[in-house]
Amino acid sequence: MIRQKNGYSLVLIVLMSTFILALLAGAMKVVTQSYVYSQEEYYYKLAQEAGEAGTAYANACLDSNGAEQSWGSVPGGIGSLRPETNCKGAVNPSYEKYVFDEGNKFRTTFEVGDLEASTRSTALSAATAQISSIGRVEITNGSGVVLKTYTAVVKKSVTWPADIDATRTVSGTNRTCAILSNNVWCWGKNNMGQLGDGTTSDSNIPVKVRSIGDMRNGEIIDIFTAQHHSCVLTKSSTGRRIYCWGDNRSGQLGNSDFGGSYSAVPIEIKVVGLAATSDFSGNKISAIGGTGDTSCAIASGKVYCWGSNRFGQLGYGSPGSPGYSAAPVMINSGGSNGIPNNYSATKLSTGGSRSQTMCVITTEKRAYCWGQAKFGQLGVGPVAGDNYSRATRVKGLEDVDDISQDGYWWTKDPDYVTHTCAIANAGRVYCWGGAGRGQAGSLGSGTPKKHIEPRLVHGLPGVALQVEVGISHSCALMNNGGKKEVYCWGNNEMGQLGANKKYEGPPPEVIIWTYEPMKINDGLPAGERIVSLSAGANRGCVIMTNKRSYCWGLNNEGQIGDGTNQNRISPTESLFLRPVQNRYIY
Repeated sequence: MIRQKNGYSLVLIVLMSTFILALLAGAMKVVTQSYVYSQEEYYYKLAQEAGEAGTAYANACLDSNGAEQSWGSVPGGIGSLRPETNCKGAVNPSYEKYVFDEGNKFRTTFEVGDLEASTRSTALSAATAQISSIGRVEITNGSGVVLKTYTAVVKKSVTWPADIDATRTVSGTNRTCAILSNNVWCWGKNNMGQLGDGTTSDSNIPVKVRSIGDMRNGEIIDIFTAQHHSCVLTKSSTGRRIYCWGDNRSGQLGNSDFGGSYSAVPIEIKVVGLAATSDFSGNKISAIGGTGDTSCAIASGKVYCWGSNRFGQLGYGSPGSPGYSAAPVMINSGGSNGIPNNYSATKLSTGGSRSQTMCVITTEKRAYCWGQAKFGQLGVGPVAGDNYSRATRVKGLEDVDDISQDGYWWTKDPDYVTHTCAIANAGRVYCWGGAGRGQAGSLGSGTPKKHIEPRLVHGLPGVALQVEVGISHSCALMNNGGKKEVYCWGNNEMGQLGANKKYEGPPPEVIIWTYEPMKINDGLPAGERIVSLSAGANRGCVIMTNKRSYCWGLNNEGQIGDGTNQNRISPTESLFLRPVQNRYIY
């Protein structure tokens, strides 16, 4: 009985052992296959990473060559991008041949051939490129012999922003706007839709004004910003048109509507009466301008205005009568020292974000102003009353090339009231109106609080090309021996002189205000030249030859456009969707 039992146990043990060995063999096979698969997956992953390295290298080469393929164009080159080539596809002995080299085990490389597709960047569209990169892993025997190769193809689409160029910058109350590659962008305060993007949300970086009509299909040739509204002038094959947006409580948008309203997107002005039948037809509109709650345009050589007329700034009727016009009306002409009945206007004054004064230059190169007059800002000498509704000639100026006005109309502080500056008499700068912060450039102590006639600004070298004024400061673009330079004078409490001078601490660092023009040096890009100047409110801006805009001064609402709300005492670049590092689109 015992042998029987032992024999039975031996057979059972053998069977169980055979079964266990079979299980172990199967498990070993699974483990071996898993290891092989794991290795395969690892090598394919390495091949994919090598391909990614190829797309990154091609991306960098495209970025440095204006988004155009540079490789494959060198005689004797290998015709593609590899780790050992430069961006032109030529082998560089100092470059590593492989992305990764694991000695006796494996090595990785990539190869990028011709782009599968590409488009060039324009002012309206971005540049794109379709990159195809082959990543390889070569398994070696330790002596350089390739035993097996793993391959992965990686494709990436790359895009660059469109070429955005600044051509004109203008400053309004708590905001700035610019024409950029035939689009309008604004930044800063937006409580009444004055950024024109369809919202009332403030922005400290540029947002695109919504394009309608010929803003989209034509060319934008002029722009102004006033207190809480802006307008542009467009040109197309069907004629010239004006579009406005922002505050419309005084009819300043010119759409024959008013009364507690605003538009957060541009609307085309409505021209009625005489203006509709003659002067505004076809291509007869040559310029636009605005001040406070009033808009103006030159059409067929005549000046038309619409919006508020509280101080006679329409130049029509009499001050306060009518109180406003929601459609263009022609300014008054004739009278003592008034603009002649047969005048032909060429240019409207710039600036005027918060003033209630307008000025115009005629073909005889004489300047005429109208509107609020109580602070001497018309430059016509003594006046009877505080307001003028007739365009009256500025005293003592001939050969007028440019004119600008700005300042507060309601303040009781004479230091901040409206002032006006012009270029006249062979390229010299003259100012009048408010002068208490040095903005009129007067010399000597005991500066009067206002000038009722133009005064020459001393200390400006060369010939003036452009003059722009803000609420209590002034700036001029000068041609100084062939070099364009910007000088500013007046109030500097918010850094609006742009001279990189501190305005806190003991003298001589304190520059609260000055009547002496100060040259702007710091903050502008080296090797670039100034193209144009703009100023207004408590800021100044210049456009450089690199077609970028640099601003300085008050930035409490983000009106500098640099993404902050910090005042700037020297020029700081506004973020105009400038070309940035390209990005992948997966």
